[in-house]
Amino acid sequence: MIESFSHLRIASEYSISHGLITIDQIVDQAAKNNMPSVALTDHLNMFGLVKFFLKAEKKGIKPISGSSIRVLFEGEDFAHELLCLAKNNNGHKNLMKALSQSHSNTNFSTPIITFEELCSFKKDIKVISGGKSSHIFDLLKRGKVEDTNSKLKLFQSVFDEDFILEVQKTNRPDELDYIEKVLPLASSNGIPVIATNDVIFSNKEDYDIHETKVCINTGKTLNDPNREKNFSDEQFFKSQQQMFDLFKDNEEFLSNTTEIAKQCNVSFESKGYFLPEYPVPKNHDFNSYLKDLSFKNLDKITTIFSEAKKNLYKERLDYELTQISSMGFSSYFLIVYDFIEWSKNNEVPVGPGRGSGAGSLVAYALGITALDPIEHGLLFERFLNPERISMPDFDIDFCTEKRDSVIEYVSSKYGSEAVSQIVTFGTMAARAVVKDVTRALGKPYGLGERISKMIPFVPGMTLDRAIKEQPIFKQAIKDDPEVSEVLDLAFKLEGIARNVGKHAGGIVIAPGALSDFCPTYLDRQSSALMTQYDKDDVEKIGLVKFDFLGLRTLTVIDWATKSINNFLDHQNKQPLDLNTIKLDDPKVFELLSSGKTMAVFQLESSGMRDLIKRLKPTKFEEITALLALYRPGPLDSGMHDQFVDRKHGKLPVTYPHEMLEPVLSETYGVILYQEQVMQAAQVLAGFSLGQADILRRAMGKKDVAEMEKQREIFVEGCNKKDIKKATAEKIFDLIEKFAGYGFNKSHSAAYALLSYQTAYLKTYFPEHFMAAVLSTELGNTDKIYALTEECKKLGITVLKPNILTSHRKFVVNKNNEIEYGLGGIKGVADSFITHVSKVRKSHKFKDLWDFTRNIDIKLGGKKSLEALSFAGAFDSIAPTRSIAIACISDMLQDGGKAITSSANSGDLFSEIDIDFNPYEKYTNTEDLNLVDKLNLEKKSLGYYLSGHPVRAIKENITPLRSHEISSLKIDTKKARLVCLINSVRQIKDNRNKPLTFINFDDGTGAMDGIITSDVLENCHSILKESSILVLKGAIEIDDYRSKEFGETMFRMRLKEVSMIEDELLLRINSIIISADNSSKESLEKLTKNLSSVPKEVWGSGNCSIKLKVFNQESEAIIELGEDYLLKPSQENLNILRGIFGSNSIKI
Repeated sequence: MIESFSHLRIASEYSISHGLITIDQIVDQAAKNNMPSVALTDHLNMFGLVKFFLKAEKKGIKPISGSSIRVLFEGEDFAHELLCLAKNNNGHKNLMKALSQSHSNTNFSTPIITFEELCSFKKDIKVISGGKSSHIFDLLKRGKVEDTNSKLKLFQSVFDEDFILEVQKTNRPDELDYIEKVLPLASSNGIPVIATNDVIFSNKEDYDIHETKVCINTGKTLNDPNREKNFSDEQFFKSQQQMFDLFKDNEEFLSNTTEIAKQCNVSFESKGYFLPEYPVPKNHDFNSYLKDLSFKNLDKITTIFSEAKKNLYKERLDYELTQISSMGFSSYFLIVYDFIEWSKNNEVPVGPGRGSGAGSLVAYALGITALDPIEHGLLFERFLNPERISMPDFDIDFCTEKRDSVIEYVSSKYGSEAVSQIVTFGTMAARAVVKDVTRALGKPYGLGERISKMIPFVPGMTLDRAIKEQPIFKQAIKDDPEVSEVLDLAFKLEGIARNVGKHAGGIVIAPGALSDFCPTYLDRQSSALMTQYDKDDVEKIGLVKFDFLGLRTLTVIDWATKSINNFLDHQNKQPLDLNTIKLDDPKVFELLSSGKTMAVFQLESSGMRDLIKRLKPTKFEEITALLALYRPGPLDSGMHDQFVDRKHGKLPVTYPHEMLEPVLSETYGVILYQEQVMQAAQVLAGFSLGQADILRRAMGKKDVAEMEKQREIFVEGCNKKDIKKATAEKIFDLIEKFAGYGFNKSHSAAYALLSYQTAYLKTYFPEHFMAAVLSTELGNTDKIYALTEECKKLGITVLKPNILTSHRKFVVNKNNEIEYGLGGIKGVADSFITHVSKVRKSHKFKDLWDFTRNIDIKLGGKKSLEALSFAGAFDSIAPTRSIAIACISDMLQDGGKAITSSANSGDLFSEIDIDFNPYEKYTNTEDLNLVDKLNLEKKSLGYYLSGHPVRAIKENITPLRSHEISSLKIDTKKARLVCLINSVRQIKDNRNKPLTFINFDDGTGAMDGIITSDVLENCHSILKESSILVLKGAIEIDDYRSKEFGETMFRMRLKEVSMIEDELLLRINSIIISADNSSKESLEKLTKNLSSVPKEVWGSGNCSIKLKVFNQESEAIIELGEDYLLKPSQENLNILRGIFGSNSIKI
């Protein structure tokens, strides 16, 4: 009897294309079945290996490192699979190198390693062949016994005793035939055979779920008769007994498997951190060079300081340098200093710092951060604690446009093989997984869309949560068998790894080839090199992560400053340098206090604007406080109210103890920052700042055992300062309470600087600032609309798109107006905009003929021309927008031709004479009505530029509404409005029922509405953003928005929501068509117009037509017969208005 068995071939969810079993399931199954060890052998990667090792070791199970790789022999056309297991740490290192090599072989479409390359990494690796995709299986399947024998001998000659054959019994085609053929060859060549089960899911019942995942990843459907089925329901995590039963006639296969498992012993013990070596000048080591740089830079900063102040800074710097040196982090500081210095010298905007790094004077002296930590009361120990050593972590913000150039610099400095970005894994989230499953099941696309729209679009949303929060979703699952079928599978796939992505900012710099520490992955689409371990696992193995984060605000500041300085240069004024502006400008604080903070960094949300208006900040420290206060913890605790009321004298400023006044006076006695928790412990209980940081962490993590220990030390320390035990206990409890909400002041202060700088730009150079903000949102039409509305409030003119003056970005012209950015028009190719702008430098377009003659139309094509014409960009060179649209086909036909004679011209350009009219053939082209014009603008710009869609249909909807929003009064109790729906969002009320909030407007004003679950049931199918609906309900004053906008604002509690067409049918029984006057000609015209109405209009409904005619002093109403009944739809009404004229139609 075999004593034990270990699975040596398992593909987890991280194999992406196949594999469903999770790391937790692998370890739990191994523990449940008393397996001494288990391997993870994902396909072409080690994505989950670190997590696997940590979990397995925690359960007392030996983890085995492995992977299946694809190997190509010279002269062969197809690569086949080999299963590799690491015998020891050296073998693990070689396997990582082999995997990295396969990913870097870009001459193949997928990761493949040549056999020759594999041979160079063979040491201490067990190489196993015989799986379904292996060379040996394929050769025997094709009856190539001699070729198989030759291949076996080659494998043996290279890998010697480390070459092994595997067999499987998973009920897949050709397995038994393979076993029958391979065993004699194994025996004759003396090659050991092991048993594997090619595990890809946890339990037998998971087979269908796994097949669904495979279909999702391959784009196939489960019912596709031509779908290749490579897996069976036997590929689950079998128990030891099930494997014994399966191979009872070949027990030696199981004993061989156990023996191989015993020979594989890899450990993941990290020996500290692996830092790259920064190249320091001769006569320096890391510590001396860091000290030299820091003191030289500090001398420049403190030139005008008093001697006493200089000494204070020197003492702090010397202390920090001593701590950094003793921790071994000098090289880290130099590396960060170097790439930030390069960035500044190469016009790459860098942020002022984020996180706790701003608490370091060394960082400030080196220019890593932009805030003086002593001046702003920031603590070094919050960043690096000498009593709890951990890796420093500078998160650096760069301009989004230029961040990649910094990464390229770092790669060139330390070697491309040593620098990598970090992998992330996209998982099957709630909304996406239902769409994926619907498609895999072969069901209509609309079903997946319908189900996904019932799931709230909220970060972290799960299917379980959606069912609890959305009664409609829950009911659909219960009532609709198709929805239920989709959800059954979706539940089991939710959260499974779906694809591989790239971390937003994480960069790893290794002290040598990265593949010595971690396997690498190459994204073949972007050519980005990434670690195969995620950010957490990279740090667990000792590699150092640097965060190169892209911050859009830095791009805004950069573009705005350049535009401003160009403007100032033309006026012979000094350029603006934001690093030298004072942080106490009254006008900046006046802007902030007004709440007009849209586009101001971190201060633009409606809740934040409300808090700012209440606080009315008057100093920089209060902006720092705002960023710390506006978070869930402080807001839920009421800390923000206390702060505001204490500032304005509504509440007295008190302190837990008089000794804390110097620590807490800045925040009016409120313990707001983590640094204040640390300083309180230092002042009251004599803690060192290092000890105080340990206390802060324990309080933040709510570590009960550590907190009790710290409480004793705190009370004892207070006792030494004559603070009674009861008082000390009470103060400790108070500090503990606030520590749970406390924010990192260093981070808050650094970001407050960006808030202040953007507020400064908006205060003094609003046009340039708003143009820069708009330019960073070119792909976000919703944001562009909101920003253009803000420009209107600021009195800034944003011109419509103009092919003669607009650039790709939004720019400020000489009249201080903002030219619309052509890049903000959907569908216009960037290359076309660049080309047009270049030609325009030496040529001004006279008309569309001239434009087409000078521009390479093919660069833009039909899509770009349509988008530009729909948006009105050609209005400046075409008689009307409708003519510009009509000309597109001729522009495409003749575009790019250098016209030299009339014989060469096309339809549009039939003449080249100076006086010819290129629009002659379009003389009879009808102008667009406002509705069509607005719809085309919506299509190209994402919003309505020339007007409002509700106002465009004013004549049709007048009978349907009781009020316009602007006509609502304080005494209006109820109303019927016709409005455009801007937004729809749902929450739960106190009875756990959905409560829907909508925002809508009608071109005269905007307001919010509240819809209860009862009303929603009747209108959820029509309540969509951008739809125009009839809204009926009770009107009340909206206190919150009234306070926000400083004027009376209303909201509606909706009782009914309906479509315009339905209301027209319900309310319009007759239509009156009036003659112009009493003349014979007018009556004849009326009769003629009646006959020109399309026949399909008549007889379509029950609305009667009445003719209003005049006879000298009197008038008469003539009702037409049943042949002239119609449906009072908007389409039919517009037809009548188009024929008779709008003024002649009354409904």
